Amino acid sequence: MPDNEKFTLDFVNKVIKVLLPMIENFKSAVMAVLERELQGDVPTDQLAALRAAYEKMVSEFSALHPIRDIQDIHAFLETLTATMKAMQSLANVPGDLERMAQGLETVFKQFLTTPTAFLKSTMFDMLRGERGHEYLRPQSIDDYEALFGSLKRPLMLTVPRADWMTSADKPCEQDWYFGWMQIAGYNTTNLQGLVASVQADSDTVALGDLQKKMPISDAILQAVTGDASLTLASAIAANRLYVVDYVQFADAYSDAVHGEQRYITAPVAVFYWNPIAPPGYPPSAEGVLQPIAIQLGQQHNPETAPIYTPNNTAGGNDTSLMKWRIAKFFVNALCAMQHESIAHLGDCHLIIEPIIVAANRQLSDAHPLLKLLLPHFRFTININDDAIHSLITPGGVVATNVGPAIECSLAAVSAAHAAYRWDDRNPTRLFQRRGVDKIPVFPFRDDTLLLYAAIKPFVSSYLKVYYRNDQDVRDDTELQRASVNELVLPHYCGFKGMRGLIDTGNPKQPVRIESLDYLIDMVAQIIYTAGPQHASVNYAQYAMMSYMPAVAGTIYQPAPPRSMVLNSIQDCLPWYPALDVALYTFSFEYLLTEVQYDTFGTYEFDPRTPWFTDPRVQPLNTAFKSALAMAEIEIRKRNESRPMEYPFQIPSLMPNSISI
Repeated sequence: MPDNEKFTLDFVNKVIKVLLPMIENFKSAVMAVLERELQGDVPTDQLAALRAAYEKMVSEFSALHPIRDIQDIHAFLETLTATMKAMQSLANVPGDLERMAQGLETVFKQFLTTPTAFLKSTMFDMLRGERGHEYLRPQSIDDYEALFGSLKRPLMLTVPRADWMTSADKPCEQDWYFGWMQIAGYNTTNLQGLVASVQADSDTVALGDLQKKMPISDAILQAVTGDASLTLASAIAANRLYVVDYVQFADAYSDAVHGEQRYITAPVAVFYWNPIAPPGYPPSAEGVLQPIAIQLGQQHNPETAPIYTPNNTAGGNDTSLMKWRIAKFFVNALCAMQHESIAHLGDCHLIIEPIIVAANRQLSDAHPLLKLLLPHFRFTININDDAIHSLITPGGVVATNVGPAIECSLAAVSAAHAAYRWDDRNPTRLFQRRGVDKIPVFPFRDDTLLLYAAIKPFVSSYLKVYYRNDQDVRDDTELQRASVNELVLPHYCGFKGMRGLIDTGNPKQPVRIESLDYLIDMVAQIIYTAGPQHASVNYAQYAMMSYMPAVAGTIYQPAPPRSMVLNSIQDCLPWYPALDVALYTFSFEYLLTEVQYDTFGTYEFDPRTPWFTDPRVQPLNTAFKSALAMAEIEIRKRNESRPMEYPFQIPSLMPNSISI
């Protein structure tokens, strides 16, 4: 592995700083769940002694002191033995505590192996037995928020209640927020424009094709918006109708975890850009994205896959609107599943890794292109290797916390990669292809284009220091081998859709790059993918995906049919993850989103030792940092007038590379 890809002590220290509060909260949440069940049966003195021994063990735990930790574990077990002797008359509690002790010992052994290992099944393993699952099911929806304990509250739970909100639900459970998530959430890659007919080179959706699976109608649109003059055709003509369709999961299935079956479906949701904000939506002169209808399946069925609306106007038998709540949960859950497998892993981590390999194989250490890209490659191979061996393996963290069976997730990644076209993913083209370029307000789009507008001029000025013209590009043999042929050959990177490359007719080197302008586009897109694009999906995870009643990676009941009646939030609890899975999920998200190794656009760690030693380049980097600073000022100004901030494209809050 190249030296620049190996984890440094600085990086390890940053990870440890995040792990410590995460472990402290994990410990507190475990104890809170157990004490809730046991405190009525366990003698006070013995429980206090048990807690004291446990606290000592956890507070002193460190991956650097395994011998001392084993001693602490033995001390804890001795205290536990005394506790159980004092409670021999109780039928269930001693066995529960014994399993708890065994589970805790397993936690720390797992942690010594890898910091994320304990996020798989620890709490369940502690309480495996006849009564074990009672501890892990929520008694009320409040149990989920209580799990955050000593951790900072995620952004989705800190949205202040405003006068314009008409719902008593948490802001993150309201309809305006559901619409906002499509344009400023943890995964904004799925929204597509609805059109009368699809044009060439477009990823929009034809209304007729949608209606073959989901009979959305003028009547439904009018009933939800309250506008009797509005039609689907007029909304489409005004570029105001949009859809998210999780068809890529139509054939996916879920595995049981801890003996509980999990479920998955492929929902479809329709949204309308309402130029006049309805009651319960943030006042906006430009309008709001209003959810209109959700169908929990790819093929409409009046009983098993009806259409649900926010006001029960499509025959969904949902007077309490609890099924609408569950329908939004399904859409958010599938958005999370698509996020983890495709938008995050597939379109970021797995796009950059083969580029790193090709560049290191074919570009010399002195090549100016490698010098530019190395900070944007930092730690990615190592991060991906960790993921392969501990996260996306059968029985790993992802299998526990993300709904599809691991083989279904990998199939989705493979299919998405096969459909990936390099040029079409450039941010200057992407939004138009999806038909979302006309949405008046799209925070991710608006902010990310600011950053790309800073990246490309920097890349252009940098490359023009070393390439005077197209001929210089043609004459760079290292570039032709690395950044071109290994990127497109199927047994290497296998990228498709690099339309600026020229066919050579030579099977060993089938393409050439002959344009400096296209090289600038390619390099700018590499830096953009490693920086802003990855930041948008990675750093939104804990902030926007951690409160499980709003969004989770797993679903524990099938889609509710029309005949089912749900009367209250309490009736919704069976769909949500058990408390242990909820805790594992957001603990892992916390780890991923709290580590930031460096700052985008800042290449040197010591200002007296610049990364770029070429005096012609140093002022270019200074100009790049100035452009990013101006972009940050604009983004922060925009956030002041948004219903909630969108911080995931703020340059100072993102690293140069996929380093976590």
